[in-house]
Amino acid sequence: MNAMDHVIFCGDLNYRLDLPRELAERTVTESVSLLDENEARSVRTSLLRHDQLLRTISEGRAFTGFAEGEIKFPPTFKFDKGAAEYDTSHKQRIPAWTDRILFRPNGVKVYEYDSVQDAMHSDHRPVHATLGLSILGKEIMKVEDQEEVHKKRRRKRRKTTNES
Repeated sequence: MNAMDHVIFCGDLNYRLDLPRELAERTVTESVSLLDENEARSVRTSLLRHDQLLRTISEGRAFTGFAEGEIKFPPTFKFDKGAAEYDTSHKQRIPAWTDRILFRPNGVKVYEYDSVQDAMHSDHRPVHATLGLSILGKEIMKVEDQEEVHKKRRRKRRKTTNES
């Protein structure tokens, strides 16, 4: 994978929250009800401190060198199908962010990272991201700078073609 310019990994990664269900669900409900985004972020951060995926990455046990956009949405698993409630079955699974989009951060800018809470056809809520990827190196260049680089490349190709 080191030979790749960009690597994006997405799917149901199945990592959970290491918290009792009652605490996780109460905290999720609190974060969703908050109107102040800074307060909601603080509550989400308190949940994400118990996220198995983030811990695994920070300990270097999996997805080494990968990053993720800021999670600004409620946990995407485990809902009752067709409902907005988390698992009311006898299993009472803990809400978690199992659905994730990870990437190698070299030359990647996250424009959007969100979930579709209205998609109730599954026990998961789908996630999506809009990413900007640089083809020129580690930093994403401004559009004007990219156009200038392309012009230089075209001039160089024309010069090479004319010399042949």
